[in-house]
Amino acid sequence: MTLTDNELTDLPTGPADGNDARRRPIADINAWLDGLDYGVRPALRALGELLVGVVERESVESAERFTARCLGVPDCGHLLDEERELNPVSRLTAALALAEWIDEHEHVCEIGPGECADPPKWTQTEIGGQRYRHPLCLRVHFPAGTLLDDVGSVIHIEARQTVMHDALVSAYVKPDDQAQARAVLDRLAARANELNPYRGRVVRATNNRGLSFTVIDLPSTATRDTVIVPHDVWTEVDLGVTAVRDRHELLAAHGLGARRGVLLCGPPGTGKSAVSAVVAREVVGEFTVIYVEARAGAELLTVVVEEAQRLGGPVLIVLEDIDLWCRDRAAGDAGLSELLQAMDVKADARILTLASTNDTATLDKAAIRTGRFDSVVEVGYPNRADAARILATLILTIPGGHAVDTAAVVAALPEQTSGSDIREVVRRAVLACDGGTVSTETLLAEVSSGRYRATVPGGMYL
Repeated sequence: MTLTDNELTDLPTGPADGNDARRRPIADINAWLDGLDYGVRPALRALGELLVGVVERESVESAERFTARCLGVPDCGHLLDEERELNPVSRLTAALALAEWIDEHEHVCEIGPGECADPPKWTQTEIGGQRYRHPLCLRVHFPAGTLLDDVGSVIHIEARQTVMHDALVSAYVKPDDQAQARAVLDRLAARANELNPYRGRVVRATNNRGLSFTVIDLPSTATRDTVIVPHDVWTEVDLGVTAVRDRHELLAAHGLGARRGVLLCGPPGTGKSAVSAVVAREVVGEFTVIYVEARAGAELLTVVVEEAQRLGGPVLIVLEDIDLWCRDRAAGDAGLSELLQAMDVKADARILTLASTNDTATLDKAAIRTGRFDSVVEVGYPNRADAARILATLILTIPGGHAVDTAAVVAALPEQTSGSDIREVVRRAVLACDGGTVSTETLLAEVSSGRYRATVPGGMYL
């Protein structure tokens, strides 16, 4: 359709004086539309179609027309689309692999819209302080001789997962080339796994409309010297690390399975989480460490285990306070079913699961049997000797700490005093002194006050 000068004009861009103040006719409707903001064009085009029947203009090539043109067919009905769904982790890794292919063949490949006539979309993701640039939604044509020797293909990626979009990657080829399409997607998946930026890091697994990983930091002060627990704890943890890191081939050769599970149990404040942090710091880099939040554990633990297998190499999965989401089957808790299923996935996987609970009585016996959790280790209240070691460690760098009579302070502590209780005694003593020092007297005063333990008053408030 052609519009006359009287039907459509453009406003001047310069100052409103003289001849510049009059409305100028639009000589080229297509150029004028292309100059508008991208979000305005579809609405204006639709309005024009409603008012005057503008149906001829199609200046921007659609995704389907791009695909058909690149592969030399009249339309996409003459092509085959081999498709793979993307999980929350592979949405990133597959995009990174595709970005690598685009950079490798940038002189011959052609990038087109991801959907309809929308422009190709790229984005950036920051992981552990490193920024990764990758496609979000686009199609790219790889001619014959690039990805495949004698076959051209168009790769489409949609890395967004919404109610309107499924996250997927697909390869368009001619129908006779379906095997090559599968081969290309297999290669993409393999390369995506190699590029996984979470491998060898410490990540937190959450349920954010599906599994999501976030890189986290570990406490820098937790070591075996500062975390005082029974020797049996370290013995069982080390056995599990050895199984999945060093002896997995030997165990698999005899059909024994390398996968291990250790359950730490004991009252609050005795060091179960600190033990997990120490082990994580010792193995990270060689291991990928995955801390699983309660909701992700109750609903997606099997998905976490499957993703851990794809990472390759040894993996440490940390499940803290599993009694929060996994209880006896009599309670009808769905978390138990998820735990049992996840713990039975591939017995020869190189996975060490380190879990903790305050109360084993709430857990189903099937959950803590051998083969799922091979060892249940108690992390109880410290004895007097261990309590003295904990106190000495806490005051080591505090002014006045070298002169403290640790034996006298520990002797004044009541039975069943946890390591976190002792830490609070030291904290209160430091806060009570203006100079930030500690002494035997200030520590004994805090012990005798009993305020280092948060106790709930009895009775009712009216």
